[in-house]
Amino acid sequence: MEPSGGQSSAADGERPSQDDRRIEGFLPPGRLRRFGYGVASHTAHLRAQAARDFEERRGFLFLAVGFSCGAAAYFILPREPLLSALLPAALAAAGAACLAWWRGGGAYPLVFLACFLAGMSAGKLRVESLRAPVLEHPLSSEVTGRVVAVETRAERTPRVVLDQVRIERLSAEETPHRVRLTLRTDLPPTGATVKGAARLAPLPGPAIPGGYDPARAAFFDGIGASGFVFGTLTVVEPPSGVHLFLAIAAIRRAIAERITDAVAGPPAAIAAALLVGDRGKIADADVDALRIAGLAHILAISGLHMMLIAGTAFWLVRAVLALSEHMALVLPIRKIAAAVALAVGAFYLSISGGNVATIRAFVMLAVMLTAVFLDRPALSLRNLAIAAFVVVALQPESVLEPGFQMSFLAVAALVAAWEAWRDRPRQDLAEPARGLMRLLRRPVVAIGAVGLTTLVAGLATSPFAAFHFGRLASYSLLGNLIAMPLVSLIVMPAGLISLIAMPFGLETVPLTVMAWGIDLVLASAHFVASLSGATVIVPPFPAIALILMCGGLLWLSLWRSQLRLYGVAPLLLGALLAWLLGARPDLLVDEAGRAVAARDVAGHLQIVGARQGSFLDDVWREGEPEAEAAGTSGFRCDAEACVLEMPEGLTLSRVTDPVAFSEDCRRAEIIVTQLRAPRDCAARIVIDRSALATHGAHALFMESKHPDGVAPHLELRTSRPSIRRPWQGSPALR
Repeated sequence: MEPSGGQSSAADGERPSQDDRRIEGFLPPGRLRRFGYGVASHTAHLRAQAARDFEERRGFLFLAVGFSCGAAAYFILPREPLLSALLPAALAAAGAACLAWWRGGGAYPLVFLACFLAGMSAGKLRVESLRAPVLEHPLSSEVTGRVVAVETRAERTPRVVLDQVRIERLSAEETPHRVRLTLRTDLPPTGATVKGAARLAPLPGPAIPGGYDPARAAFFDGIGASGFVFGTLTVVEPPSGVHLFLAIAAIRRAIAERITDAVAGPPAAIAAALLVGDRGKIADADVDALRIAGLAHILAISGLHMMLIAGTAFWLVRAVLALSEHMALVLPIRKIAAAVALAVGAFYLSISGGNVATIRAFVMLAVMLTAVFLDRPALSLRNLAIAAFVVVALQPESVLEPGFQMSFLAVAALVAAWEAWRDRPRQDLAEPARGLMRLLRRPVVAIGAVGLTTLVAGLATSPFAAFHFGRLASYSLLGNLIAMPLVSLIVMPAGLISLIAMPFGLETVPLTVMAWGIDLVLASAHFVASLSGATVIVPPFPAIALILMCGGLLWLSLWRSQLRLYGVAPLLLGALLAWLLGARPDLLVDEAGRAVAARDVAGHLQIVGARQGSFLDDVWREGEPEAEAAGTSGFRCDAEACVLEMPEGLTLSRVTDPVAFSEDCRRAEIIVTQLRAPRDCAARIVIDRSALATHGAHALFMESKHPDGVAPHLELRTSRPSIRRPWQGSPALR
């Protein structure tokens, strides 16, 4: 019997595909049709939700993500791209997007691509604008330059940054535009031209592969060399002329001095950090306590500080103007207050040092207050996207810095949580709260708001804290519940009043109040930090895990419909990869080969060649549990080498005399030396002068032996790729 028309593909000359037959084997025909209808219905539902979100202009948020991802992609490329290729590609994508929009469809992917390429172009333009000579060899010479920055540091010697540099032993073409010098004498005034004998050296690379890179940070600050001063710096010419940045630097320094004159001790250092961004005088113990308690964000001038300062100014101006009935009825006092708040925010930005979080906060503030002028909603993710465009366009290198990532992700998560709370289904109460319940409602709501804000921001920033710092604060919720009301209600308002009072010499009282609030904040931080289990050590994990978690968080935050729930999958997958693939290195070697850290047979980290308490020693021990930081007792040293027995039966030899090569190359599996090792050295891993000059710092990870006795797999990671990028200098000449 022939099948009825249209019910069989064979009737049309077609055969069922292999996938169709496979599905039909599991599902009866009726259930198969229902399955297909269900998939089609779900797909149509998702498309409708996406269309509704795009009608609400949520697509603009993803353009900011594309622009930022383009900048990040430029900095992680293995080699330097051509600007003559990036700009035409970006323009071509923009032109294709315009053409697609004119024809009526398919424009958004092209717009996203254009933003991505524009972000890459912004990174390239930024790097090209900063290209300058860098010091390639250590040298001692007389240095002359103008002081543009003074950095005071608690428990460390202060530093100055010089521009208009002249180095006696270098030609003008070889001289860096800026140098940073450490000195032990009195600090010269900002703007003065100074001269002195100094020892200069190339900027150091990362202490650990994938870690903080001082050379990269210095490149984007325009600094091409660092060193220390022999004796003192002589003032050749006092400050003269009018320079905006020098005037701002002088104001910042004067404010810091007035703070120190009015109050003393740790509160003075914290107050200087909050008002002028000078964190150099904060004691290491206080910084550690704040970080462990989850309060380190207090020290970085960001959205919290900007909104408290500008918000206090807005409230004060509006309240004063509202005292006059005539002004309240005739003048737009809300817009006047917004203008004053914007001016206060701009002044606060200028004296705060202008880091990424502060710039982002000011752009957000400016967009919000502009919305007040235009009678539009002030708080939205759109404002955050605009701030991201501005910050990345000005400082594209910031996309790879933890401050940028944590700042923007925290704000995005908070605004998204607020939108979800605002749009929640509401149920009217039958009776309003009365009596004691009415009195308790506001404090309970305020405490709940602080707790929810801390929880959301903490969850959003924890992947970045784990990746960049290797630590998580277990009791950050408790620390913020105690400290944040003090910061919001006492510390920052008193700080604003003290800034207003300083020109009149009346800052002592508000600064005393501010110091009292800071004392309470520090006491709460030390209390929380003293609790058992306050810090969770997180082993280093691959960047792909962070990318997945970041993508999931963005997806959860930027969509408004149920589409956001699909962000949970990459978030959980990234967390799983971080947990499975996280591992601490078994061997670390600095880029000069002088210092070595390795694990002994008990798994304890042993360090040789680095002074205890030095920067390198602190960085290497930072991710280690306290019980495993054993010291240097595991190394057996003589005049020729230092030997350490490592896990899995491996032997490490740090050779200091060429005589030791003949024996240790046969006996040890790992050789580390500042010398040039023999070509016929039989060790499995050889890290010698050539390897260090080419690849910088080294880290070795080992897997456990297999049950059949196979030697462990050794994975070697380095801090410098074979192909140099402009900010990585010339390690071969270091």
